[in-house]
Amino acid sequence: MEDNNNDAVNTGALQSLLVQQTLDSWRFFLLFSVPPMVWAFFKAPSDLTRVVIVLLCGIVWFGCWRLWLDTRYFRVLNEENNLQAGEALSFIWQREKLKTFSLAERQQGALKQCRRTMWVTAALWVVWLMALI
Repeated sequence: MEDNNNDAVNTGALQSLLVQQTLDSWRFFLLFSVPPMVWAFFKAPSDLTRVVIVLLCGIVWFGCWRLWLDTRYFRVLNEENNLQAGEALSFIWQREKLKTFSLAERQQGALKQCRRTMWVTAALWVVWLMALI
C-alpha cells in the first residue's frame, strides 16, 4: 500500500517538474517575436500591418511575462502550501478567486496561457511572413 502512495507523490512531483519545463518555453516565444519586431521598427512601411505586428509582439511579450512568472510560482508551490499560496496570490493580485484553486487547476491555467502564447506567436509569424511577400 505504501508503494501506491509513494508513486502518487512521485507522479505529482514529476507532473510539477514537467509543467515547469513546459512553461520555460517562454524563452523561445520571446526569441521568435524578435525578428518581426525588428522588421516592424526598421523596415516596415507605416501602415496597418506594422501596427498589427507591434500589437501581436506586445501580446506575446505579455504572455512570456506571465509564463515566466508562473514558472517562478510553481518552483515554490506544492500541494502542502497551495492554500497559503492562494491566500498570498489573492492578496497580491486582488482577486478573491485565486484562493480557491487547486494546484492542478493552477497548472492547467498556466498551460492554457502557454498554448495561447504559442498561438499568438504563430499568428505573429503568419502576419509577418505575409507582409514580407
